[in-house]
Amino acid sequence: MGEVCRRDGYEVVEAGNGKQAMRIVEVSEPDIVLLDWVLPDLSGIEVCRELRRQGVICPIVMLTGRTDSVDMVVGLEVGADDYITKPFDARVLTARLGAHLRRVDMTSAGTERKRLICVGDVSIDMEGRRVKVAEHEVRLTMTEFNLLALLAANPGRVLTRSQLLEKVWGYLADVDHHSVDPHVQRLRRKLDAHGDSGIVLEAVPGMGYRLSARQAVE
Repeated sequence: MGEVCRRDGYEVVEAGNGKQAMRIVEVSEPDIVLLDWVLPDLSGIEVCRELRRQGVICPIVMLTGRTDSVDMVVGLEVGADDYITKPFDARVLTARLGAHLRRVDMTSAGTERKRLICVGDVSIDMEGRRVKVAEHEVRLTMTEFNLLALLAANPGRVLTRSQLLEKVWGYLADVDHHSVDPHVQRLRRKLDAHGDSGIVLEAVPGMGYRLSARQAVE
């Protein structure tokens, strides 16, 4: 994988096992992590969970030979941003990596002109990339932050899963649209952990998701 990425101009630092990967991430602070599910010591799931627990927010892309949708959900639930099954075309891999790296600045999400987005008791500082519920700061991954910012920039509007994938993840092809759901569920839990956020983040059957100030929907 390293050689494929180098050919596309990426600077690559490789790890031979999970513990080494966590040390490299701590020291190197990479822009993106490409993580195999199967490692000699820890599983990729354990590594991903620990990186998120330590506060690592950069995109994490999991590689695996597992094709079961349950396995995909497990990966997303522990904080992975994407899930690529083997075997895959090298062009697909580098295209996915490029999409994740391009979305860091939310240039396509329609939020770049707003420095501060407020809905209910949730405030989103676009420049500082910080989220607060009232006075409590909420630690989000990059994907969670971008997802929340996009929904909050369009209060009361239903955004389809296709729109969310295109704007937040940067691609549509060969992706299960319902892979968005675990990210939304995890985002809800993080916001709810700090008390009443004053917002409703609801699923709209057959369509997608809508975020509104609570008083607007009661």
